Amino acid sequence: MTFSQAQEVRNDDLGDVSDELQATFFEAIKQKGIENYDKAIELLETCNTQLPNNAAINFELGKNYYELDKLQLAENALQKANTLKPHNQWILETLYRLYRSQKNRAQTVATLKTLRNIHPKYTDDLIRAYYTNQQYDEALSLLNKLDKKGITRNREQLRHQIYIRGGLFAKQTNYIEKKVFKNSATEADYVKLIYAYSRLKNTEKSFEASEAFSKAYPSSAAPHLTLYKFYMNAKYFKKAITSMYKVLKSGSLSDTDKHKVLNDFFNFTTENKAYLPQLEEAVKIFPNVAITSRMALLYSGIDKEKATEYIASVTKNNATSFEDLKLLGTVLLRENKIKDALKNSEKALGLYPAQPIFYLQQAQAQNRNNQAKKALESLEFGLDYLIDNPTMEAQFYTETAKAYQLLNDTKNQKKYLQKAKKLSN
Repeated sequence: MTFSQAQEVRNDDLGDVSDELQATFFEAIKQKGIENYDKAIELLETCNTQLPNNAAINFELGKNYYELDKLQLAENALQKANTLKPHNQWILETLYRLYRSQKNRAQTVATLKTLRNIHPKYTDDLIRAYYTNQQYDEALSLLNKLDKKGITRNREQLRHQIYIRGGLFAKQTNYIEKKVFKNSATEADYVKLIYAYSRLKNTEKSFEASEAFSKAYPSSAAPHLTLYKFYMNAKYFKKAITSMYKVLKSGSLSDTDKHKVLNDFFNFTTENKAYLPQLEEAVKIFPNVAITSRMALLYSGIDKEKATEYIASVTKNNATSFEDLKLLGTVLLRENKIKDALKNSEKALGLYPAQPIFYLQQAQAQNRNNQAKKALESLEFGLDYLIDNPTMEAQFYTETAKAYQLLNDTKNQKKYLQKAKKLSN
């Protein structure tokens, strides 16, 4: 490689310097290439003494300090390089990675804003950084601009996370109502609309949204989760029971949702025993352990034969919850049922999109399915939601190392194994 080619790769210029300084500089580059970072820094400091205000030297110093996790020294060198050569994509991108690893949210945002002015590919990263930094209006403004060119599933999911985390429920209802008006609202949109009106304490609009949902998707059981409750509160018990049966028969709703409805109707029936036949039918449709046990108790003073029947069937089904999904994911991975594990993680992330454990389980399944690049993406998303959990963070780095191993990237594999080891000590 010629010196001019090297300058182009470094995206900088040492200027008119001695042959000895050039040789020292390129020896430092060589040492970094073989991961001898301490020696590279020693050589670069020699260059820095002779040429103290050079962007290329400080850039290389910053990268080597970063590899050794000497983050403050890395930041000092990179900031100096950025001052000497502002708006350089490669210097700024390295600073961005450093600030992100430090969880320095303000500097991450500032650096990404500059990078986005250089290249629009950094827009999605900036939106996520705004979200993490609780700059919700800025995030939504960028999302609106991007959505004009086409909506993606990930951005749509992030949009609603912003609405919920920022308490921006009025904005959320306005956004979804426009989709309802255009007949483009999905089932998930209606669910979010009902929830948003509920958070705004607008019961009438929430009920209207539930009925509109049922009319738009007549074969769906999802609207009946809320319609059941509205009908019960209005004492339209026949309609409420019809909605309850639809919920309990559904193959798409979670066991947790079914349990909530069945439990509510059980409590109602204990005070209104004329509805015991409807409760028995409901328990046959959805034989839930907790409710079945309570049915045995309910009948113990009324009908001992029925009480005995319910006691005999107590162990049939458990409700689904966050813990159930987490445990199921662990079991599926342990049994090496990868396709099922992928489905479970996708379902779990749909219900609990801010829970890092499900991103980790998804990545573990993807790695075993030889989808290393997808695994890295899942791990990157999951780390954004991980707070003060060094044990799980180490697991994320270990799984990241496995992904790089699959990609034959031994350098990054070693790097993330070291990160995991450091957290585990």
